[in-house]
Amino acid sequence: MESLRSSRGSAFLAVGLVALFSASCATKKYVQTKVVRPLEAKISGVDKKTDENSTQITEVDRKAEAGISDVNSKAENAAQAAAKAGKDAQDAQTLAQKGVDQASVVAKDLDNVDNYQPVKDEKVLFRFNRSDLTSEEKQKLDDLAQSVASMKHYVLEVQGYTDKTGTKDYNLELSRRRADSVVRYLTEVHNIPLVKIHMLGYGPDKPAQPNNTREGRKENRRVEVRILAPQLASAQTAQTQSTNNGGTQP
Repeated sequence: MESLRSSRGSAFLAVGLVALFSASCATKKYVQTKVVRPLEAKISGVDKKTDENSTQITEVDRKAEAGISDVNSKAENAAQAAAKAGKDAQDAQTLAQKGVDQASVVAKDLDNVDNYQPVKDEKVLFRFNRSDLTSEEKQKLDDLAQSVASMKHYVLEVQGYTDKTGTKDYNLELSRRRADSVVRYLTEVHNIPLVKIHMLGYGPDKPAQPNNTREGRKENRRVEVRILAPQLASAQTAQTQSTNNGGTQP
């Protein structure tokens, strides 16, 4: 009888343990299924979202840096363009002022033209139907240019002529070409300012000699160059030339 009771007790204990173990397994499975896995999924989603946000932040930073760099580059280019425009404007103003100053000098010279006196004359001869300068005539212009090298205020009159051979229209054009050859030589070789030169071609008018002889026609194929200067400058130039020539002043 006692043995039967002991067997029943053991059986009940075994059933209890099995039930308790089964309940424990069921609880762990429930926790694993209903709690742990959903929580892991949420954590994984949060991590994924965090990675995506980090990527987006990095891209925003990259675009921001690129935008700042582009703005700085455009600002630098704009500053360079503004500086160049300022320099161009300054150069233009300087050039304009230089033109105004030169015009003022010319106007002043013209206003005082009545006070100008002849200082030196030179006659440059040309070959028949030619307007180019020979070596001998260039030497005459070299000497004339030397005379005005130390002068500040002066004017050069350049007048071209021809003989009466040919038509008057042709001779007018030929006289202009001869005068132009003289002006070009003085300005290009001796750097005499063009604003100080007054040029005109007269053709066969005002002959220096009669045109009925060969020698006369030769003298008429000419360009006359005259230096004009204010009276004071004229006196000083005359004194300088006289001293250079070995003359004495009274």
